[in-house]
Amino acid sequence: MKKPLTLACLVLVLDQTSKFFVNTFIPLHSILPIIKPLHFFNLVHFYNTGIAFSSFQNMNIFFIVFVLIFLSAIIVWLCKNKHKISALQKYAFCLVLSGGFGNVIDRVFRGGVVDFLDFGINNLRWPSFNVADSSICIAAGLIIFSLIKEK
Repeated sequence: MKKPLTLACLVLVLDQTSKFFVNTFIPLHSILPIIKPLHFFNLVHFYNTGIAFSSFQNMNIFFIVFVLIFLSAIIVWLCKNKHKISALQKYAFCLVLSGGFGNVIDRVFRGGVVDFLDFGINNLRWPSFNVADSSICIAAGLIIFSLIKEK
């Protein structure tokens, strides 16, 4: 369990460090083009007080409580089942923890989640996201893969 937790800590540090630099060097609501053809990749600076795709805005306290309960449940479950789950699942759940805690830290100390990665083609944009969101999505993929692999 040491290596998955180490990875989770590194992802959390990367998430918070990247958000610190965004807050420091990119003005709020601005767009900094990185890959200019078709406006494929931009660094942006937005706060999200909702959840996925900016839905359920202005429910920050609810999400802080809900996510902390959810993450606590994952920690308890991991401690009870650490010998029953695969290494891949351990990594996946630790990535969920790092992503969840990264976004909770934002909600508590910044009043909303800092989103800064923006991908798309011209006006067809994916909602902006961050390292913590990526960590959670990668974890979901790993969990699904591990379940398919087991069957």
